[in-house]
Amino acid sequence: MNVYHCFYSGFGAREMKSSFLSALIFLFYLPCAFANKEIPIWPHEVSGNNTFINFSKNPADNNRAVTKVDSPEIIYVPPAGKNNHSAVLIIPGGGFSYIMQDLEGLDVAKVLSKKGYSSFVLLYRMPRGGSDVNRNNAFADVQRAMRLIRAGAAQYRIAPDQIGVMGFSAGAYLAANVSNDPDATNYPPRDDVDQVSARPDFAALIYPVLSLQDGVTHNGTRAAMFGKDISTDIKQRFSQEDRVTAHTPPTFLVQALNDGTASPQNALRMFEALRKNKVAVELHLFQQGGHGFGIVKKQNIPAKNWPTLFSDWQSSLVKQP
Repeated sequence: MNVYHCFYSGFGAREMKSSFLSALIFLFYLPCAFANKEIPIWPHEVSGNNTFINFSKNPADNNRAVTKVDSPEIIYVPPAGKNNHSAVLIIPGGGFSYIMQDLEGLDVAKVLSKKGYSSFVLLYRMPRGGSDVNRNNAFADVQRAMRLIRAGAAQYRIAPDQIGVMGFSAGAYLAANVSNDPDATNYPPRDDVDQVSARPDFAALIYPVLSLQDGVTHNGTRAAMFGKDISTDIKQRFSQEDRVTAHTPPTFLVQALNDGTASPQNALRMFEALRKNKVAVELHLFQQGGHGFGIVKKQNIPAKNWPTLFSDWQSSLVKQP
């Protein structure tokens, strides 16, 4: 895969208010507009300092994971087919021990690209050890990425009201968090981008870890986020199914019933909470798939159809002219 490094240069508030300079920014990006590119999400940061491993022994079929993120970034994958003017921020999982860049990131982006989507794969700072700082860093990276995509909607030829988030496993917790609480103060504003809304217009949660409740949560994910000694109050306040409001965006849920890692109760409880709050929701339960099936490369099972089901659902949300 060829990746072109086209860096966000972090213009300040005064400069960003200039329409002339905005046009120059667009022209700056244009030569790279139709190739994958890595974009640092914070001003004045440089991409390329992250640590990777490859779980695949086949060089033609990468299964790379990030083990340490020093420079949070989004990897832009443009639409390969007809542009549907919708965008998805993809948040891979990995239990907050890894970020599965290919399995739940770039592989998914390639499939969505053929369906006309602009995709942005997020490499985020992982919450570790239950510390407030690490947890807020992860939340901040998601918020900033959403704002950066919406601020650049014209540049990427996407509609600013058709930008969603898609999270896998532990990444789904981060996706649900920004869906339920997009205006949280997780970091001090850095520039004009931080005045843009971080609220997704839709959310897709794929074999998600959402609840912190005993018997439902994934213990490793919960411990990384909030520590091993977690109070009853925290379990209640930060279980995503208990944070849903009428302002939570329309949500698409996918779950395999034989998932031994993320209990199906995560998706089922979220489904019920969304219904209770009258939020548009679609839930697909598959008998087979287990956990971490991504785009289902190696199994001929019904779960392989979820990307098509998602695109059909998402397109139904778009207001027709």
